[in-house]
Amino acid sequence: MDASPMFSVSQTHMGVPVPQAGRVCSAMKPATLVTMDQTVNLGAVVPKGRCVIGSKDVSALKDGKGSSVREKVKPGRPRRTPQIEDLPDNIEVNSGKFSPICKASGWPLPANEEMTLVKPDGTVLQPNDFNHTDRFSVAIFTIHRILPPDSGVWVCSVNTVAGMVEKPFNISVKVLPKPLNAPNVIDTGHNFAVINISSEPYFGDGPIKSKKLLYKPVNHYEAWRHIQVSNEIVTLNYLEPRTEYELCVQLVRRGEGGEGHPGPVRRFTTASIGLPPPRGLSLLPKSQTTLNLTWQPILSSSEDGFYVEVERRSVQIKSDQQNIKVPGNLTSVLLNNLQPREQYVVRARVNTKAQGEWSEDLTAWTLSDILPPQPENIKISNITDSSAVISWTILDGYSISSIIIRYKVQGKNEDQHIDVKIKNATITQYQLKGLEPETAYQVDIFAENNIGSSNPSSHELMTLPESQASADLGGGKMLLIAILGSAGMTCLTVLLAFLIMLQLKRANVQRRMAQAFQNVREEPAVQFNSGTLALNRKARNNPDPTIYPVLDWNDIKFQDVIGEGNFGQVLKARIKKDGLRMDAAIKRMKEYASKDDHRDFAGELEVLCKLGHHPNIINLLGACEHRGYLYLAIEYAPHGNLLDFLRKSRVLETDPAFAIANSTASTLSSQQLLHFAADVARGMDYLSQKQFIHRDLAARNILVGENYVAKIADFGLSRGQEVYVKKTMGRLPVRWMAIESLNYSVYTTNSDVWSYGVLLWEIVSLGGTPYCGMTCAELYEKLPQGYRLEKPLNCDDEVYDLMRQCWREKPYERPSFAQILVSLNRMLEERKTYVNTTLYEKFTYAGIDCSAEEAA
Repeated sequence: MDASPMFSVSQTHMGVPVPQAGRVCSAMKPATLVTMDQTVNLGAVVPKGRCVIGSKDVSALKDGKGSSVREKVKPGRPRRTPQIEDLPDNIEVNSGKFSPICKASGWPLPANEEMTLVKPDGTVLQPNDFNHTDRFSVAIFTIHRILPPDSGVWVCSVNTVAGMVEKPFNISVKVLPKPLNAPNVIDTGHNFAVINISSEPYFGDGPIKSKKLLYKPVNHYEAWRHIQVSNEIVTLNYLEPRTEYELCVQLVRRGEGGEGHPGPVRRFTTASIGLPPPRGLSLLPKSQTTLNLTWQPILSSSEDGFYVEVERRSVQIKSDQQNIKVPGNLTSVLLNNLQPREQYVVRARVNTKAQGEWSEDLTAWTLSDILPPQPENIKISNITDSSAVISWTILDGYSISSIIIRYKVQGKNEDQHIDVKIKNATITQYQLKGLEPETAYQVDIFAENNIGSSNPSSHELMTLPESQASADLGGGKMLLIAILGSAGMTCLTVLLAFLIMLQLKRANVQRRMAQAFQNVREEPAVQFNSGTLALNRKARNNPDPTIYPVLDWNDIKFQDVIGEGNFGQVLKARIKKDGLRMDAAIKRMKEYASKDDHRDFAGELEVLCKLGHHPNIINLLGACEHRGYLYLAIEYAPHGNLLDFLRKSRVLETDPAFAIANSTASTLSSQQLLHFAADVARGMDYLSQKQFIHRDLAARNILVGENYVAKIADFGLSRGQEVYVKKTMGRLPVRWMAIESLNYSVYTTNSDVWSYGVLLWEIVSLGGTPYCGMTCAELYEKLPQGYRLEKPLNCDDEVYDLMRQCWREKPYERPSFAQILVSLNRMLEERKTYVNTTLYEKFTYAGIDCSAEEAA
């Protein structure tokens, strides 16, 4: 047996064999003796004289990284305590993947397992990767998901045979930013879109280094495209026509991996290259199997051979669909062979060689072939000694045209009943008035359609005793008398001073009245004659005097002033009409009103007489001439004008405790606000059918009647012409006026549509001032450049898009009131929150500038 020394490789350090007793070193050449005299740091002490290893064999021994021992180990080199190099005291990182590096020097060089990283919670991490040079060892640690709770003091630790060193450093983990809101689409064409990226507010940490707008077609298997943006408003170009796109915003903060998550996605569709849809579309039932679709004449096209394509489909039977081609010179089509009591959806477009843009969907039921079912869910509430509120529900699909409420005192003959006919089938409650105290009534409710009347739903009603109804009032009478008595002496003193001032002022008033009416006597603007009214207007189309219902002066009992302007006044009064007492609002002119003001006021009477009755228009009760003045009696709206009503609903300003407790910014719901908008659209549609232009459509000129029904009022500027050109100077509602009215003084129904868009903005903003902070001169400059009212923060995109349609520069591209009403009715049916009245962080109301409103 060979007497060569033993060499054991049962232990390794960093992949290098460690000599031990018990094995013979084979294939060794006698050259260099590895002994304690020349210690090689292999992780274990080699006994002196155990093995003779040749120089080539030492070079051949490799560590775990493939480096030779000779390359790493230089015999005789002294140990040096490890040092941690190039590690900053503070590091800011973005949440996500993070790879910290610990770099150390010393001799011997630190090995893989001799370098660790300690987290703030005490967790010890081993390197995921390791390498070295002649001077340094580098340990790389990988944290796949670092989060803000990981922020704190971390420690890099190195422990070798030469010593131990630790270096603490602070890591601050930042949250990647993400926008809270989706970008808003301001305007679109067939190949472009104007976007407000809405980058603020955002979730996460700043500062924001850059912003990206990401977009791509929906349902296309392609990657997101993106553009870097620096402004909030950006235009996307080179889009495809009639294509639905989705877009979102990505924010980037400083530091590696600072790209945040994309924000909420917004979808929009580019316009068609073809013609716009037919205007004035209307869908009405004709018979049990026929619907009639009508539209306004289509303007001559530059292309020949255009036609109207009508698509009709059943709501209940999905497979029942039909497309009809109608010659372009026609304005209606009968949709035949339909099913009775069936709901259909219809839309239309104008096609040439290219297909046009589809209209909004119209919905209608065919007439019923059977009697309607009786009204259901009858409830009687709010019973007093003289009134009660009755409510009900009806089923869809039976062409119900009206509801009849029949009531009589129990025990009396059948012919002694009273019938109330409600012709608007969407109304589901009614207040019975003029009842006798402590009396039993039988109440029958019928539904009526084209076939006839339903069976009645019968209920009993017992009114309260008269004493019980008035008992609540009696308790407060003594308190009222005490208050009045204590204030009586003070009032007498004030009254005496007032009478003295009034007497001094009266002489001056009479002189100015005489001067004000001197010109009127020379050329009267208004002439009265026993129930007729004539206006002295130049170039008047209709010279016939207007006949109006006459009220007797003695039948008017004035109460309180409920409204006042520069030249007019509105008073609440009790009037007697046809033997019945009722509340009314009386309008009259002040003493110093000009001839034009008197003429406009009389013109309002003329308009109301010609318009007739409509549930969404303030209705005329009568008029009275007294001492040369016209007094106009209209129905009383108990809730005042819509503008004040909206502003009073700002409960965060009027009752903050209630607002915070109920997490609401308004006492009005989204449904109520949309109902106001639909009521006004319904009234304006009726007005446009009568070919009347309102010219002053604004929330201040809308009244809120019983059951919170909105009614259009203030027809002083209205004109019964399809196109009106204003030729005189006067006060103008600039903030509500269309571009063509501002520039050319031209007014059409399309101009009223523009004003309606501003009114819709007022409703959504809870009575904000349009263009608050801007002067009228700035509006004249900016509107033609494409500037429009910004979207209220609480407004759904679909509602704002409807506003933007109303503000299109070309009048003929704006929707008709019938189309607006269809859109709003669909929103009401969906019962989605289109107007958010819930309180959110940093909530603010739209600004109000009363001085700007008066200037406009």
